[in-house]
Amino acid sequence: MATKIKVVLLDDHPLVIDALKHRLEQEEDICVTGTFADPRLLLEQIRRNKPDVLVMDISMPHMDGFQLAVLLKKEYGSALKIIMLSGYTYEEFYLKAYEIGVNAYLSKQASYVQIINAIRQSLAGHMLVPERLFMAYGQDKLTPTEREVLVRISQEMSNKEIARELSISQRTVEYHLTSILQKMGVKSRVGAVAKGYELGIIGAAGSNHPQQK
Repeated sequence: MATKIKVVLLDDHPLVIDALKHRLEQEEDICVTGTFADPRLLLEQIRRNKPDVLVMDISMPHMDGFQLAVLLKKEYGSALKIIMLSGYTYEEFYLKAYEIGVNAYLSKQASYVQIINAIRQSLAGHMLVPERLFMAYGQDKLTPTEREVLVRISQEMSNKEIARELSISQRTVEYHLTSILQKMGVKSRVGAVAKGYELGIIGAAGSNHPQQK
């Protein structure tokens, strides 16, 4: 039997968390390993539970979801996938969430099917960014260095060659590449290049750098 996706839930409304837990546990590939109402208790337990995905509310006592997401991303990086559920659908909230590196930001009006899909997609390394949001702001999500790395990836340069040209370590190039893939919601260098052309990040910018082999 395939390994189940370990999910933890964080919400200070018992009815919401109980209903979501009950629905998720009907899925054969999902196992809810913990439910929490207090972010502080989650932080204490998460090291032991080592979940794959955290589904959490934004408005909570003691610490809001954005603060918590920053802490978790700093400690666990892409090893922990984060899905935010919120009653707030302000565009600035979406942007803030994706800047932090969450895998999905869903309205609390989302269906269980949408939440379950987000859990599975996030585990596969995907970022579920609304298309309108990505097309409007996707280019700005990349830092200047990430743009430089992406342009050189489009020129078929290896990580070692990129590191040498940008005077950074190969490990730093790998870090930027991981960040690029996450922000652009793709799984490979090829996917990142295709999305880069689509958004206009690569093109005129890419022509400024002669291809190197």
